[in-house]
Amino acid sequence: MKARARIVTGTAVRILWFALPIGCLAAEPAFTPVQPQLFAAPGGQSNAWGDFDNDGDLDLVITFRNAPVRLYENSPDGFEDIGAAAGLPTDGGNPRSVAWADYDNDGDLDIYIAYSGLDEPANRLFRNNLTDGQFGFTEVGEAAGVALRGQIRQVSFVDYDADGDVDLYVALRGSTNRLLQNNAGVFTDITRETGIAEPRRTVGACWFDMDADGDLDLFTANQNGDRDGMFRNDAGRFTDVAIELDMDQPRRPLADGSVGCAVTDFDTDGDLDLYVAAYGDDKLYRNDGKGNFTDVAPAMGVANHHHIVTGVWGDVQHDGRPDLYTVGYINGQPGTADYLYVNLGDRFANRLPDNIARNDTDHGVQWADFDRDGDLDLALAANDPAGSHYLYRNDLPVPVAGRSIQVLVLDLQGHYTRAGSEVRVFRAGTTELLGLRLVDTGSGYNAQNAKPVHIGLATMGKVDVLVTTMSAAGRQTTRFDGIDPRTLEGRPFTAKVGN
Repeated sequence: MKARARIVTGTAVRILWFALPIGCLAAEPAFTPVQPQLFAAPGGQSNAWGDFDNDGDLDLVITFRNAPVRLYENSPDGFEDIGAAAGLPTDGGNPRSVAWADYDNDGDLDIYIAYSGLDEPANRLFRNNLTDGQFGFTEVGEAAGVALRGQIRQVSFVDYDADGDVDLYVALRGSTNRLLQNNAGVFTDITRETGIAEPRRTVGACWFDMDADGDLDLFTANQNGDRDGMFRNDAGRFTDVAIELDMDQPRRPLADGSVGCAVTDFDTDGDLDLYVAAYGDDKLYRNDGKGNFTDVAPAMGVANHHHIVTGVWGDVQHDGRPDLYTVGYINGQPGTADYLYVNLGDRFANRLPDNIARNDTDHGVQWADFDRDGDLDLALAANDPAGSHYLYRNDLPVPVAGRSIQVLVLDLQGHYTRAGSEVRVFRAGTTELLGLRLVDTGSGYNAQNAKPVHIGLATMGKVDVLVTTMSAAGRQTTRFDGIDPRTLEGRPFTAKVGN
């Protein structure tokens, strides 16, 4: 029986917020290295997942300092690096950022690679030739208007103006960030006229509808003592309200500052919360549903005063609660600790397995179900000489691994253009919220995936999926009822939504 889809204007949510008693914890997370000889080279910086060949599984792109970009094609026989054969850069340099997106709305995923330094190559946009019946990518950055130069950090493709195509946001640590509007595959700089000009030293950026008013807002994580920014989107004009919301972190020393950010509904109350990794005090901002935020990092056990580069959310154990992986980095000090904060409901606890702790990362980190067994696997990348770019398979038992639903959000044409959409999963026929996730707008270290959202389920059974997109008319929610995850057999549920 096919899931039914309809447009709804609102949804009552019964909040699920519970804690496991101490001593009643799930099994410790466990991971096994995948093809360790292949994933052995040092120098990895940013990594991101996307299905470039439309074969139904996720492929992995990784940028390296002073080495070719690698594109690992995922096949039944394992991963193979086809980056050079596919036309991706082999000239090294300092490619610091990478993002997947269907910028030209043709049904395949393209790659944007950004470099850090004025003496580095200009940023490059690689158009995927798949829909033309050809293998590989063609570089079109100059023609598309995105060949920027500077100390580039986070890059994100989002439809900020809700016109159906993805626009491009580029964070520059050394100068004003840029917002480029997409017009039929050619981008125009509209930074000044939209009021989003951010002159501070931005490293991380996260887009989400923080005030639930139907458009995407922007948080900027700023380094070198600069205040953070929270740019509220009002019909395409932006206002920095970070001071008003007490999210700016003033009076930090020059050595401190925010580095990365990550968005999810960590407490399963139906709104999106924000984690901010920092050199200094990390923050976990709980959203009250109206766009007001309270820092609960100390109470929840994630107030690490350390050199944390970024964090990513993922339900590692399928108990229905998002866990948090954070990456530590100190220049010239390999072995700076990572943390895997398991969400116990009332607090987080570090449960990083020993084999990962011995091979810690320092930059790139992503969760994804690369082997389609239902659970989240872990990709890491370290750019110090002693590091590597490990891939770890999650070792959940088979019945537990399959206890999840993954939702791939596409537009009505089947194109991946809906970054920033919200996916809510309910127990079928009820208002019992099982999870809320955000379609990736930037995550890990200066990267953006194009992948399904993943929601672990404490128990199996049919679910209803509600996908909220930002449209010219405001928040639009499409509902898909009566989905049985057991019938998907490792495939994501595809939710096609439109304005």
